[in-house]
Amino acid sequence: MKKFLSVILCLTLLFTMSIPVFAVYETPYEDSEFFEYEGYSVHYRKLEAENQKGQILMIHGFAHTTYCWTDIATQLVSEGYTCVLVDLPDFGYSSRETADMKKLPREDIMHALMVHLSDDPWYVAGHSMGGFVAESIYDKYPESVNNILLYGTSGNINSPETAKLMGNETFIKLIVPFLKFIVKFDKVIEIAIKWCFFDNEYAATYDYSEILKSLRVPGTGEGVMYSFSMLSDTNYEAIKNGPPVLYMNGSKDAVIKKSAVKTLKENLPENSVYYEVQGGGHLFIENYADETAEVTLEFLKNNPSR
Repeated sequence: MKKFLSVILCLTLLFTMSIPVFAVYETPYEDSEFFEYEGYSVHYRKLEAENQKGQILMIHGFAHTTYCWTDIATQLVSEGYTCVLVDLPDFGYSSRETADMKKLPREDIMHALMVHLSDDPWYVAGHSMGGFVAESIYDKYPESVNNILLYGTSGNINSPETAKLMGNETFIKLIVPFLKFIVKFDKVIEIAIKWCFFDNEYAATYDYSEILKSLRVPGTGEGVMYSFSMLSDTNYEAIKNGPPVLYMNGSKDAVIKKSAVKTLKENLPENSVYYEVQGGGHLFIENYADETAEVTLEFLKNNPSR
């Protein structure tokens, strides 16, 4: 049943992301910056700490933006950790991929941003799909990573067949108009997000506009298909033989498979920390931001930046 609901959620979000609008949000926040790399324009926000103890790249999950990290990042910055919140390609306010673009793996683009901003190693944080990217960054560029911080995620297996289908031009041309026709109302996204919170009280006051605006950047529906085709498989062996990992999940998360969580836990290196947020859903990083920040800060304290 949970697997079925997860599929419905993903399809629901994909449906809504296909609705076109006529506005382009070039500078969504006062601190918005853009990194140009091989045809991509990557939107990010840098929250700089005084007396810096370390720097953290924070990568959102499917259909979200830098907005999901705001509360946690504010607390981490106050404790001396500079946080760079970044939008993955095809989400938020970064480039939407087209058939004409030379498509690059997510981890290569994120690593290029890391090197552009600093020569020092980073902590790399990822929520959900962003966790897959964080794992791949460590796998390909271990010299640039202190530790990975994983939230509401697991390992990723992207079969060649799935990747080929999601990036197939004919498939994209067929499905995107169909998705536009099915979903026309904001309420659908709100229901999907509420389901991810598992917290009706918090969901009732949530500012959905932050997500809705970015989902309506032209080209999002097509771009998301390309995005799925570009995700790399998780190298469990690399994680197992690497530095300690912080791994947090919500006890009521109905998006991530329990079996996938178990597999990742079994491959965590020595001195890693696994923590379950009691009552938390898939988006616990927002409505349980204080608890998440507290656990994260304790981990960072015990694993200082090199």
